[in-house]
Amino acid sequence: MRKPDLSTRIAVTGAGIICSIGRNKAEVWSSIAESRAGIAKMTAFPGETFPTELAAEALAELAGELPIGKREAKRLSRTDLLAVIAAKEALEQANGAPTDRAIVSTGTSTGGLLEGEQYYFGRLTRGRRREPASPVLQQPTSAPSDAVARVFNLGGGVLSNATACASAGAAIGMAADLLRSGHADVALAGGSDALCRLTYSGFNVLQAVDPEPCSPFGATRKGITLGEGAGYLVLERWDDAVARGATILAELCGFGASCDAHHPTAPIEDGRGAEAAMRGALGEAGLETVDYVNAHGTGTLLNDSAETKAIISAVGTGVPVSSSKSFFGHTLGASGAIEAVVTVLALQHQVAPPTLRLGTAADDCTLDYIPHTPRPMAMANVLSNTFGFGGSNVSLAFRRVL
Repeated sequence: MRKPDLSTRIAVTGAGIICSIGRNKAEVWSSIAESRAGIAKMTAFPGETFPTELAAEALAELAGELPIGKREAKRLSRTDLLAVIAAKEALEQANGAPTDRAIVSTGTSTGGLLEGEQYYFGRLTRGRRREPASPVLQQPTSAPSDAVARVFNLGGGVLSNATACASAGAAIGMAADLLRSGHADVALAGGSDALCRLTYSGFNVLQAVDPEPCSPFGATRKGITLGEGAGYLVLERWDDAVARGATILAELCGFGASCDAHHPTAPIEDGRGAEAAMRGALGEAGLETVDYVNAHGTGTLLNDSAETKAIISAVGTGVPVSSSKSFFGHTLGASGAIEAVVTVLALQHQVAPPTLRLGTAADDCTLDYIPHTPRPMAMANVLSNTFGFGGSNVSLAFRRVL
């Protein structure tokens, strides 16, 4: 296999997103500009009891946003459908990108677990013979990539990544490497995850969910708010994008990944794994520091403290930081892609998203977290962090296009 040529520049020519604060980029950015969160009482699992009841659910019925018919949509999981919606917007913006050697690279952690749960609940209540087994076939984490490639007839192959909450960030970075090595001409890279009972109950069992809307980096923070959604970027080699006259939204100039393997769920306290990922992205981009960091910022006691230490070690104390999870919750395997799209939008608008509900920062969170309202500021180079269970850490560096 040919090694990636790191001198090859990567252009972002399309972006798509769906989450609790919008069905597309325009709606999402409008919510961010107005500091409007999408966290409310959960409706996904009616009649069931959990210690908490909040979630950041994707907006409205999905059918109206889909480029496929109802019959085909019924064969796809909710995670697949979210992926198709975000992919559609990204591909439309990258109008004209060749598709015959276009790969799909998707990160997810839940896949079609929601549909698997519904099958087993139905089997218990309705009986084995009255519940079709087809929903179980929607469970694999490879399904979102397969669905997107099939719906949009993308013929370059599929890649599926499931490294916990770092999944989508890694999927984007790996796609860039495949472009640099010549194994593909275009990459549709991102992630998708839908809420399901297993993750919702699991994080409650871990006592990692805040009963109130999450407050990343805050003195009173108690944990995450779970969310769902999808995000995709269209990536091309820079010279190819320029040659076809594409509008370039940003440059993906660095990808860093590490695995500290410190603990199944907790990050290493000094943040060295996260720091290594950020330094990797900075090194690939040829940077010593950046103008803004879109933090992983979950709202848990351990993550926010460790990430703060990692940011200070990697880029210093003077860089503004914020957590967009304060708007749309922790979207698990999709978070790295959704937040990468938000980071690209921030570069384009030259406005840094705020950290909502940050009244007083915690004593162990000592940076400028842009509380409450968006901040217009000059940004040329930025980082987007995403970290996962098991010590998986990914950082992506983006550069503004002038």
